[in-house]
Amino acid sequence: MCCRGGGDKVPMKPIKRGTGVTDSERYLARVAEKTFLNLWSYPNTFIEKKLRGQGDGKELCDLLVVFGDDVLVFSDKEIEFQPHSDIFIAWNRWYRAAVQKSVAQIHGAERFLRDHQEKIFLDKGCTEPFPITLPNPEEMRFHGVSVAIGAEDAARRYWGGDDGTLIIADTSTLGEPGIGLPFSVGDPNPGKSFVHVFDRTSLDALFTEFDTVADLVEYLSHRAAVIRDGSIVAAHSEKDMIATYLQNEDEQGNHSFGLPMRAPNQVLSIAEGLYEIFQKRPEYKAGKEADAVSYTWDKLITQFTGHVLAGSSVKITHDNPSAALAEPALRFMAAEPRVRRRVLSQAFLEALSKSAELNQDRYARVVLPGDDVSSKVAYIFLILKYPSFLDDKGGYDQYRRARVTILETYGYAILQDHRSIETVVGIAIDGHDPSTEYKGGSEDLMALQVGNWNEELEAEITQRRSELEILNSGQMRYNSVSAQQFPSPQTFPAKETRQQRRARERREAKEKRLSDS
Repeated sequence: MCCRGGGDKVPMKPIKRGTGVTDSERYLARVAEKTFLNLWSYPNTFIEKKLRGQGDGKELCDLLVVFGDDVLVFSDKEIEFQPHSDIFIAWNRWYRAAVQKSVAQIHGAERFLRDHQEKIFLDKGCTEPFPITLPNPEEMRFHGVSVAIGAEDAARRYWGGDDGTLIIADTSTLGEPGIGLPFSVGDPNPGKSFVHVFDRTSLDALFTEFDTVADLVEYLSHRAAVIRDGSIVAAHSEKDMIATYLQNEDEQGNHSFGLPMRAPNQVLSIAEGLYEIFQKRPEYKAGKEADAVSYTWDKLITQFTGHVLAGSSVKITHDNPSAALAEPALRFMAAEPRVRRRVLSQAFLEALSKSAELNQDRYARVVLPGDDVSSKVAYIFLILKYPSFLDDKGGYDQYRRARVTILETYGYAILQDHRSIETVVGIAIDGHDPSTEYKGGSEDLMALQVGNWNEELEAEITQRRSELEILNSGQMRYNSVSAQQFPSPQTFPAKETRQQRRARERREAKEKRLSDS
């Protein structure tokens, strides 16, 4: 699976994404794109429901995100809250218009996504098919999100406070879900797939704290479970829900609402103000500072997705570029959570820096998953200079083909040496040589997997490694890396989980054995 940016040929068809129709939809599209990135998020998608081939398509949802087996459907409703002398009447009217209609749209979209995947389009005329392969309906993990806007001022007057956010409550005991308690939301339709209900304030907090697909989907899954099973009786705001979740971390660094001291069947009542207290903690601030470097990874992903969307990826070997071909490789990169992106970004930047410092024709860096993470994905960063002797042997096109071959061989070499790794993602870029007229401007990306090694493949890769001098014995020492989401500030001793401590001890023992040998 390859995606290549740069070059002169444009064999791909550009992908035309919507941007939202209303101000609220455009806002949703902007904030969602920061988390899901542009290749996986599509505002204003449509379903083909024409009569004898005539007429326009019908809108499926305001935002559709497809990321592997995870499918997220957003419905945005901005409804003005109409005052009434009886607050229950006013609330019920707004809730039915803003929330219930939104939830109904989401469940309708879910049915269509499961039953008529071939009839989803990007445009109202139904001429641009949805470009990302939808998951098998049996394997689909569905996440519905209703964005209900318009009751903030009324909620502020009713509850007091500054943000006017909706509270989260167990509304299943109040008759019809959502109707019994003003300005409260919970599980809007317990008989169908869970739908999250957020207002603007909640949505801002959500995308601030969970700005990768992996982190957001994990939170939504935990949130749905505790609300649906009645484990949370009340939470003053979504912000306080988020603070509770992030501060509850197990030894593997996983978050949940399952507090360590919580007794069986004990329900949670989340107090007001937890989020503001959490933001003031030095560990929280240190985590945000540590995140700064991680956005290099986001930029690297969008470097490739930009070519896919623009149709400017080019053919290098025998594969014609397409979104379907490029998306799986890019998905491995985009599936990395924020903490892991810190490590990967740092490794990539260090590879660029070291390559320039050493001024070698070829420089490569391998990043293996740490002992304390569940990922089975390794990365190889390759920086390769254009050799001037290729001027008379095919020029830059020949250089690109050679670079892909070298990158592929690195990937197979890692899989050959580390059989527990399931996937290797390789990224190759130009190394600028001031002595040549070529300044670069292209990137290659591939993801490699080997289901079963056989003697023929083993021999081929061993031969290629020898010919290209790639990761031969004694040539490179492998290091695994890991990170902590909320690192202790430098003035405090670093807090290690038990698994991190054991991983460190194993690394130290391994380094000692290497130094003694």
